[in-house]
Amino acid sequence: MSDQHEVTDLAPTPGERFRNAFNSRDVKITMVFGVIITAFFVLLGLWFYPKFMPEIMSENMKRGKDVIVYFTVISAPIAGLVIAVALYTLLNRHHGENPPEEGASFRTHTPIVFAWTVVSAIFCIVAIVWGLTEMNVNSEDATANAKSALVVEVTGSQWVWTFNYPELGVQSEQLNLPLDRAVEFRVHSVDVNHSFWPVQLGVKVDANDRVTTLAHTTPNVLGTIDIKCAELCGLYHAYMETQGKVMKEADFNNWVTAQGGHVA
Repeated sequence: MSDQHEVTDLAPTPGERFRNAFNSRDVKITMVFGVIITAFFVLLGLWFYPKFMPEIMSENMKRGKDVIVYFTVISAPIAGLVIAVALYTLLNRHHGENPPEEGASFRTHTPIVFAWTVVSAIFCIVAIVWGLTEMNVNSEDATANAKSALVVEVTGSQWVWTFNYPELGVQSEQLNLPLDRAVEFRVHSVDVNHSFWPVQLGVKVDANDRVTTLAHTTPNVLGTIDIKCAELCGLYHAYMETQGKVMKEADFNNWVTAQGGHVA
């Protein structure tokens, strides 16, 4: 009587199942979509934003631009992966009368899970450190320039901005600032909540009733400032805007004198 040996196929390991799934046509096409979409968002961050953003007229605005570019670039692979999966699924949702063959299942793949976790953690840590560093730089600048800063009291009301220079004895509906001099905005509202946004200076701060909020910047480029309200404040919110100017110190002093004020 001869011995009979039963031959059984060994079940594929999780790693083998993962590699088989990764080599499938669907995954390869999705990866191509992901690479193209990622490249698009990287281009958006490195070229489009810097080219079409408003003029940079202070270090605050420059830091804001750098943060936008940086976060766009590091988030590009994540956006690329998510959009690629959604796009490929949408384009291939019809498979005729019969359902497609069920793909191989796998519970986990340790190297991929480890790499994904480490990369995600690095992105998060760098983003947090970057943000805290920028906040600290702004705080240090404000402290260093506290005594010499030009004080401007900004009042928001439906639907106009008013600027008071208490040290100069001037009040105006146009914001004029001297070049290369630190400015301290003291922002508040007399009715509903507003948001003071001198675009080119990279400052955006809430204007609340009975609360004064401080913001600091130093304009370092001559030019025109677009000033808007960045918080919905009623029927004519979209028209709550004005313009200001960054001018040479001599021109600023002449403007103060013409307004009946006194030069500090």
